[in-house]
Amino acid sequence: MILNHPLQTIEEATPEWLTHVLQEQGYLDEGAVLNVQTKTEKSSNADTARLTLIYSKEAIGRMPANLFLKLCSVNAEQFGSSEISYYTTIAAQIQDPPIPHCYHSAYATTTGHYHLLLEDLTDTHTPNWKVKPTWENAAKTIDAMAKLHASWWNHPQLGTIGKLPDEVAIEDYISHPAQGLMPMLEDVGKTLPQPWLELIHRIFDRHGYKLKERARNSDRLTCIHGDPNPGNILSPIALDGKTFLIDRQLFDWSLSIWLGVSDIAYMMVHWWDTESRRQSEQPLLQHYYQKLEQFGIHSYSFTELWDDYRFCAMQSLYVVAAWCIDAAEQSKYKWVWLPQLKKTITACIDLNCMELL
Repeated sequence: MILNHPLQTIEEATPEWLTHVLQEQGYLDEGAVLNVQTKTEKSSNADTARLTLIYSKEAIGRMPANLFLKLCSVNAEQFGSSEISYYTTIAAQIQDPPIPHCYHSAYATTTGHYHLLLEDLTDTHTPNWKVKPTWENAAKTIDAMAKLHASWWNHPQLGTIGKLPDEVAIEDYISHPAQGLMPMLEDVGKTLPQPWLELIHRIFDRHGYKLKERARNSDRLTCIHGDPNPGNILSPIALDGKTFLIDRQLFDWSLSIWLGVSDIAYMMVHWWDTESRRQSEQPLLQHYYQKLEQFGIHSYSFTELWDDYRFCAMQSLYVVAAWCIDAAEQSKYKWVWLPQLKKTITACIDLNCMELL
């Protein structure tokens, strides 16, 4: 049985296939998977299923009762192998990682198709889509981010897990969302205050140069998640549980190695309501700073961290503009990007981000 090829359908995760996978990976010493019960779901970029495994009576080993299977074939070419790397190479560098355990993966370089067979957290964790930010939940998310970032902080192998932010990578990151700037302004520009329009143009005119300058002179690059939206943050149901960061599907123009605090800025500026951000950003950044120190990062002052946060807050404008490149997507998801635009500009004003440009 060939195990290094990605599955094409959920139905291919048969008892025989699961038996071979668990045996090969050292989880099933004796016996076999006799049956598998499948509960499927579908998203815009993947097919997923929760698998409940039934083993033979003589089965021995570290046998998971449930697994989570993810198949990415639609639009897979735009993500590359970033998610495979996240659950395997990146997680392997972290002690007790805030990343679900991966039991098996396969990636096809010719098509970009892949699958991931992951630890199932359905019964113990919940995504944050309908969870209003609280200190307890947010602090645990910050803990997870700090552990990810500290484990890869200035790591000599950073270049093996993603694109280093050189001139070309930064230019790709800037130029792609810039295509959506004029469509966005043609749509909503007349409804925005003139100072906001000036701020938007100023960021697109100057921030890219500062990004390149920052990348050239940075001594604190790390592996970032890149998309910590509420659905990619799994908070524990139990008070003593930890938070997991999932679904690291980065576009080929995304930054995968950057300032760690950019994940926090993306989470709070881009997704939180403004009042929650205003109340929590300073205390949570202090908490993040303390966690980095606990994990051994000492050559980073809080002043530097605060300025990095302000600098990264402006990056949310790129994400907003990227929604507007495709006209159909711009219209369909206006309910997503327009509030994010307003929250981003409000944050840039609150934080006096223009001072950094």
